[in-house]
Amino acid sequence: MDSANINAIISAISGLAGVGVGALLTHLRELRVEKTRDKRDTSYLAILVVTHLDRFANGCMSVAYDDGTSEGRPASEDGISHQTTVRPPEFAPLDIKVEWRVLPRSLMYDILEIPAKQEHLENQLSGVREFDDPPDYAEFFMRRQRDYADLGLKVSGVAKRLREFAQMSIEEGTLDDWNRDVALQEIIDKLDAARAAYEKRQAESWAKIKAPPVPLAPT
Repeated sequence: MDSANINAIISAISGLAGVGVGALLTHLRELRVEKTRDKRDTSYLAILVVTHLDRFANGCMSVAYDDGTSEGRPASEDGISHQTTVRPPEFAPLDIKVEWRVLPRSLMYDILEIPAKQEHLENQLSGVREFDDPPDYAEFFMRRQRDYADLGLKVSGVAKRLREFAQMSIEEGTLDDWNRDVALQEIIDKLDAARAAYEKRQAESWAKIKAPPVPLAPT
């Protein structure tokens, strides 16, 4: 092979190498730009969505405190029946204009599923209210308070996961600071204790009921 052909081959290889290196550099530059854009999208999403999640969890807590009374009396206009005084919170994640694709699949699903969970909760409560006993509707309000306290805790947990994913600072309060999650858990514990006490009283009442003696057969 003469020197002219060798030079031609070397030139061709150099050209191809140059094209390859250029393409690689372009690809790396695009990846860096995309990574920077995703980081900005994640930060924007986290700040915006966490605000909505916290607002929703606060709304759940307000419902969890609603026992159907106002100033210690039944909340209906006639002062006889218990009536809801707090409207359920609303959360419409698909109306929030953010890049949802930057989130891990499980976290995205748990956020977008919140409205469905609330809808299921409300459907169950409607059935309980329909068959509950007026004027206090005790079962309905106990279920409503507990279910919304539980939903608020779940949403608060999702908000915490989103903060951790976006590396947002999480301020830790002192023991003397009010804590929403602690307050929600206290509501759940209080309602669970009340239900357990009620069921115990019911069981004891049934146990005291004795069946009438069976008459002896004539001899």
